[in-house]
Amino acid sequence: MNIYEQDLDKSAANYAALSPVSFVERSAEVFGDLAAVVHGARRYTWAQTRERSARLAAALRELGVARGSTVSVMLPNTPEMVEAHYAVPALNAVLNTLNTRLDAPLLAWQMNHCEAEVLITDREFSPVMHEALRLLREEHGRSPVVIDVDDNEYRGAGERLGKHEYEALLAAHPPLPQLHGPQDEWDAIAVSYTSGTTGDPKGVVTHHRGGYLNAVCNAATWTMPHFPRYLWTLPMFHCNGWCFPWTVAMLGGTHVCLRKVEAKAIFDAMREQGADHYCAAPIVHNLLINADPALRDGITQRVRGMVAGAAPPASMIEGMARLGIDITHVYGLTEVYGPAAVAVKRDSWAGESLSEQTRLNGRQGVRYVL
Repeated sequence: MNIYEQDLDKSAANYAALSPVSFVERSAEVFGDLAAVVHGARRYTWAQTRERSARLAAALRELGVARGSTVSVMLPNTPEMVEAHYAVPALNAVLNTLNTRLDAPLLAWQMNHCEAEVLITDREFSPVMHEALRLLREEHGRSPVVIDVDDNEYRGAGERLGKHEYEALLAAHPPLPQLHGPQDEWDAIAVSYTSGTTGDPKGVVTHHRGGYLNAVCNAATWTMPHFPRYLWTLPMFHCNGWCFPWTVAMLGGTHVCLRKVEAKAIFDAMREQGADHYCAAPIVHNLLINADPALRDGITQRVRGMVAGAAPPASMIEGMARLGIDITHVYGLTEVYGPAAVAVKRDSWAGESLSEQTRLNGRQGVRYVL
C-alpha cells in the first residue's frame, strides 16, 4: 500500500456524490432573486422554485416515497414538471416521465413495469389516464396514489382523478430544509421508456452521476452563458428533456414553459419573454421556417436552437440560417441521457457559403466532452 492509499478514505470533507439536485440548492442560494420559471401569469424565482420543489418533496415523502420508489408524471412542459425533476431525485426516488402521446394500455403497462407508487397527472390528460389507471388496477393489481395538477393555463375539459390536488398538497407541507442528493451517485434518478416498436417498451434506467455530467456537458458543448432563457419546445418526457431541467438550474437560467408547441406561441415567447435557447426535432424547426414571417417581428436577441431526434434535412438547416437562428446539430439516445455527439462548429465555417455551412452543420459524430 502506497502513502496515497493511507488515511485518505472518502469523507464528507473530501467527497460528495454527483447529483444535479445540487444545482437547485446552489441557484436558490446564489440567484435566489432571479427568475427561474415563467408560465403564463405565473412567475417563480429560484428561491421560490426551490421552496416549491422542497414542499413537493416533503409531500411525497409523507406519501411513502423514498429511495427506490417510482413517481410517474403525466405532464406537459409546466412548472410542475420542472419541480418534479428537482423534488423526486432529492428523495433518492426515481422519476418516470410518461409520454403524453401514448394510449391507455401502454401507459398502464409502463406504470406497472416500473412499479409506480405515485402518479402526478395534468387534468388535460384525465380521459386517457382514467382508462390507464383502470387497466393498471384491474389487469395488474396496482393502484398508485394520484395527484392532480390543475394548471391555470389550461381551460379545457378534464376531471380530477385522485384525492390530492397539487397546489393544496404543497400548501399543506412545509418545505424540506434541504434538497439532498443520494449517498451513492450510481443510484437511479429516472426511468424512461423506448417506443416499443420491436415489442414491449424497454425501460432505460439512468443515474445521478450521468444526469449531472450530461447537464454540465450540455452547457459546455453549447457554450451556454449564465442566465439563459430556455424555451421548453422539447417535451421533458423525452429523456428528461435531454437533462436541460438540470442544465438551466446549474446556470441560474429561466425555464420558459410552453404547454403547446405552436409557431405563434414560440415566437411570442422569444419576443415577450426573451427566450434565447431551445431544443427541438426537425419538424418543429420546419414549423418555424414555414410560419408567417410577421410572427417574427420584434425579436431582436440572438436565438440558438439545438436539433436532434431525427436527421435534419439540409433545407431545414439552411432555412433556420436564413431566419437568423443559430442551429447546433446533435445526436443521442435515451441510454446516454440525450445528446452525446455533436457537429462541432469552427470559426472558419463563417467564411464558407451558406450551402457549405449547411453541409458542414449537417454532420454530427464528434463525441461530447464528458
